[in-house]
Amino acid sequence: MSAPVDEKEKKTEELKKAPQLTIEQMRILLPHELDSATEKNYLASTQFGYGIASAEYPKSKSRVIKVTLYDCAGEMGPANYFENYWDKLNVNSQTENDFIRTVDFEGGQAVETYKKDLNLSTFTFVMRDRLVIVMEGKNISSEALEEAAKKLHKKIA
Repeated sequence: MSAPVDEKEKKTEELKKAPQLTIEQMRILLPHELDSATEKNYLASTQFGYGIASAEYPKSKSRVIKVTLYDCAGEMGPANYFENYWDKLNVNSQTENDFIRTVDFEGGQAVETYKKDLNLSTFTFVMRDRLVIVMEGKNISSEALEEAAKKLHKKIA
């Protein structure tokens, strides 16, 4: 077996054994305000075998940051960890219309994407070895989204 498979299997077992966060615990993690924008449309669920919480932070009518937090613990959680984060690490691709790249972020790695036709930036990072945080910025530059991610990281840390 190759080393990456061993690492992936080890991470899967680690996540499966971890206790899932409750809806109340996830509520505490998402702030009521982010980057001078007040939260709207909060949603949380644990009904699919993993925890998920999301909220939107409108900065104007056309500029919105959406934050989705995946608690990747439990039986179904590892699939979210790999799909939303691990499998995208070290993928670097750029065209005139979009890009995906891995960047250093707060002592770890993050995945940054941009789609020009949608004017949509995403910034994905992990905290506490199990929380995958996906931030989407509509009409927000990737640089501004990364700055908002730093503020969110500081609030959750």
